[in-house]
Amino acid sequence: MKSLLVLNTSLELEEDMVDFLLEQDDISGFTSYRVNGHGEAGAWHLVEQVTGRRKRIQFEITMAASLVDKLIDSLSVSVGKDIYFYELPVRREGHLR
Repeated sequence: MKSLLVLNTSLELEEDMVDFLLEQDDISGFTSYRVNGHGEAGAWHLVEQVTGRRKRIQFEITMAASLVDKLIDSLSVSVGKDIYFYELPVRREGHLR
């Protein structure tokens, strides 16, 4: 069974996250894009508080569900702590050619 692992990080962790994910033998590829976070503004900078958004990077990885816990466990040591994640089951995947 496969899972979609979604990781949401600060802009400061982007390069470290990319390097980390590229080094993983169990990951064949991933997608990343810029997003805006909204909510829980306690530790936000003043500009983020005024605009009501926080700039973030989101990564999406389709991988074996059995390997997700291992990857999550190594993230805080290898990349950093400002990482939000969630996991979703993948029913199907493929390429249309």
